[in-house]
Amino acid sequence: MSRELATNPVALESAVTDELASTAGAWAGGPTAVEGFLRSVVADLNRLPALMVEHAEFRHYGSGYASYVDVFMTKRDGSMRRSANGRTDVEGLTLALCRLAPLAVLLKRSWRSSGPGATGGHSMPELLRVLDIDLPEWEEECRQVGQVLDGHGIALLGVQMLGLPLDARLRVETALGDPPYCVFDAWFHWMD
Repeated sequence: MSRELATNPVALESAVTDELASTAGAWAGGPTAVEGFLRSVVADLNRLPALMVEHAEFRHYGSGYASYVDVFMTKRDGSMRRSANGRTDVEGLTLALCRLAPLAVLLKRSWRSSGPGATGGHSMPELLRVLDIDLPEWEEECRQVGQVLDGHGIALLGVQMLGLPLDARLRVETALGDPPYCVFDAWFHWMD
């Protein structure tokens, strides 16, 4: 059901105006119920044997509006963490959990830093970073993420679907992309 929702014209019209585009599960309860539900998904992701949640951004990056929750995960074994001179750099994968419908996208590797003079990280979601296949050396981690999402009824979308053109009459207010917009932009957008 969720995959079909991703390209449904009525749902896309709702998404570009930041309205809930689904009435399934938590989405039937409104934005507060969705936020609570997504927090439980993030908690389940943090219980995975091979991954841990390094950071989950529920605050819309501190301003504006993000149509998704940005979840940065790294390998639980610490192999993707480097520390030097009080600074810690962590490599990992980003999962964008859509707030508007039970949809998600897994993105290619990115990093996050903390410590003196280096906080934050980076990678904003964009279509060019969407993973369509399991990332080499991260196959098991990708499989585990997929299982958690399936268990919560969230569809993990790929480039082929997300790259489809969006109806030209629909405008997306986003700092992450430019016209012509695609399905990705409708579901995963942010404006400061």
